[in-house]
Amino acid sequence: MRTLTVYEKVAPHWSKKALRLGYVGAYSDFLANSALGSGTVLDVGTGTGTFAFSWIDAGGSKDITLLDPSSAMLARAQEKFVHRGLNPQIVHSTFEDFPRHQKFDAILASHVLELFDAPSGVMQRFADQLSSGGHLYLTVSKPHWCNWMIWLRFRHRWFRPETICKMAQDVGLTKVRVHNFLTGPPSRTSHGYIFSKP
Repeated sequence: MRTLTVYEKVAPHWSKKALRLGYVGAYSDFLANSALGSGTVLDVGTGTGTFAFSWIDAGGSKDITLLDPSSAMLARAQEKFVHRGLNPQIVHSTFEDFPRHQKFDAILASHVLELFDAPSGVMQRFADQLSSGGHLYLTVSKPHWCNWMIWLRFRHRWFRPETICKMAQDVGLTKVRVHNFLTGPPSRTSHGYIFSKP
């Protein structure tokens, strides 16, 4: 994954910016009526926990592990969860170093896949760590001129929906839904995806 320095610097303002730009509402809309109410959940690259909070607000399981290589981001996420009386497992680690034997009923990854040098390998890892019948919830950057501005800071990639769906199909996952965000910056920068492991 790319350097952590920029994420350490932006951590104090990350959640407020996500709210201001409409990502919190977009994530909640995406997860509404789709979040699994029980089971174990892993949020890969949780950042300050924005996607995980949207998951819980949508009725998703609170048995959640927050994984991130940025200590500054994780500290913010943990603070927010504790403030709401929630006690997630906090893991300060890269996804590459996270134990491969652990299985989860749901994996969340918001704007994570596009930061890896080998996204197909990461998709395989997602599939490997899903329990049978489990679901993968992704948000991924899509082609749009707005993403060039984001690229200048974070050096991320973007993918067309057919590419993401093919990547998932190649590792044995089945498509449940491709979600179009309808308003604000999320409508221009991202798609949401839900895949299932048979």
